[in-house]
Amino acid sequence: MLIGAAEYPLANVDAARLEHTIRRRCVDERHLPFDDDARACLQLADVLAEDLAAGASPEPIDLGMSHVEGLRKYLVERDDVAVQQLPDLCDAVKRYCGG
Repeated sequence: MLIGAAEYPLANVDAARLEHTIRRRCVDERHLPFDDDARACLQLADVLAEDLAAGASPEPIDLGMSHVEGLRKYLVERDDVAVQQLPDLCDAVKRYCGG
């Protein structure tokens, strides 16, 4: 994944963990995204699932501000255990969001 100009590679197990965590954290009880940032994260989860099914990512996933903001709000700030196991990604999200 690309956040800003920096690349953050994910092992398959980490990508799968991130995908499942996004799907769990970014939706309400009706399985609808909380907001546009959550919707962007769900789109990221879809891309991760496609890449995992294909066995590899053809190119880095370039994350936009909505993706990063959603990761910050719904995963990093909630201290989700699955995401905390990705310290480089968490640090990148915090830096990109100015915190």
